[in-house]
Amino acid sequence: MRGRIADWKDDRGFGFIEPESGGTKVFFHIGSMVGGAPRPSVGHVVSYEISKTLDGKSRAVNVGPTGLTAVSNVLMSKRVLLSIVALIVFPVLWWFVKVGRFPVLLFWVFAAMSCVAFTLYGLDKRAAKRSEQRTPENKLQLCSLLGGWPGALLAQQVFRHKSRKRSFQIIFWITVLLNCFAIGFMGSPASAAFFRQVLEQVKAGHLFKPTSEQSLRSTQPKGRHDSTRH
Repeated sequence: MRGRIADWKDDRGFGFIEPESGGTKVFFHIGSMVGGAPRPSVGHVVSYEISKTLDGKSRAVNVGPTGLTAVSNVLMSKRVLLSIVALIVFPVLWWFVKVGRFPVLLFWVFAAMSCVAFTLYGLDKRAAKRSEQRTPENKLQLCSLLGGWPGALLAQQVFRHKSRKRSFQIIFWITVLLNCFAIGFMGSPASAAFFRQVLEQVKAGHLFKPTSEQSLRSTQPKGRHDSTRH
């Protein structure tokens, strides 16, 4: 049903909706508003459903904006914005890879750990619904710390899981900050050059190869060393 808010007492958190089809005004409470809806105001056009109380009186529930206003509220909701943040991380990191400011190997580590984190959140959500064995929180946080925080952030919004537990969120955002500091450090020119040199050494097989002097000593007969001492 649709109607217009005809009366709203903001200090007391309730008001009345005048049905679009006419008839008696319907009572509604601030607690009956849908999530993400703006605070009610006189004149707002809203959609709602009718519910009966125990004493038989009608009241409006699931009250929310209609039309473009509703679409705008959905698009600007916290969950959508955080999902966009989680997804935009990878194009940004790939750009850093392309300009030589971030190791490509670490990019794939971030991507792999994000997939692991997303999967673990989904399994933990399903386990919570079925009262099965849960995934330990420290395991979820470890995935975030090891680069999987974009996948964890996306999973929190998609599955609506662990997004309201304050203690969990504090630790989670600390892991995000630590990762951002690490990305900033590795994205610096000096650090990028260092990681690039290490990767080149690994590819060439020289990183763990002994020097020529060490190689010569390791192949020299032991008796010869003893004779030179005398």
